[in-house]
Amino acid sequence: MKYTITIPESELQQQIDLRNFYMGESAKRKDMDADTIQSSKEDEDLLRMFMHTACNGLVTAVALRFPSISYRVEEGNILFEFETGNAIHSHLLPMLQQAIMDCIVNETIMQWLLLRRPEMAHTYISLRPGLSSNVMFTFAKIYNTKKIRRRATDLAGI
Repeated sequence: MKYTITIPESELQQQIDLRNFYMGESAKRKDMDADTIQSSKEDEDLLRMFMHTACNGLVTAVALRFPSISYRVEEGNILFEFETGNAIHSHLLPMLQQAIMDCIVNETIMQWLLLRRPEMAHTYISLRPGLSSNVMFTFAKIYNTKKIRRRATDLAGI
C-alpha cells in the first residue's frame, strides 16, 4: 500500500521560530546582555534550503534500510511517500509524521546555528542521532507490522 505524509512548510517554519525564540530567552536568563536568537525574513530562504537538505538526508538514510521512500515539495507542503507490502496500523502515521518533523526542525536549526552562532549548536548536534534513530525505529515498526498469530496454548496460559 502507498502512504503519504504531508508536512506544511509553514508549520516547520513556525516550529523553528518558536524553538529559536525559546533558545534566545533561555540565553537571556543566563546573561542579560545576550542577543536574541531569531531568524529574520532574510533567513527564510536559507532555512527553506536547510529544510530541503534535511529532507533529502532523511530520505537517503531511510532508503538504505527501507526502500521505496521519496519526498517532494508541492504548494508549500513537503510530501513523504512510501510504500509497504501490507496495511499498517493507523496510529503509526501520526507518530511517523511527528518523528519526521522533529528531525527536520532539529536539523534545520542545527545547520542555521552552525552558520550564525556555532557556539550554540551543540545541543542540536547532540539531539541529532536520537531523532534520526526515532524515525528509523518508527519506519521499522511500519515495515514489520504483521498480524500476531497466537496458539491455543498461548491463550490458555499453558
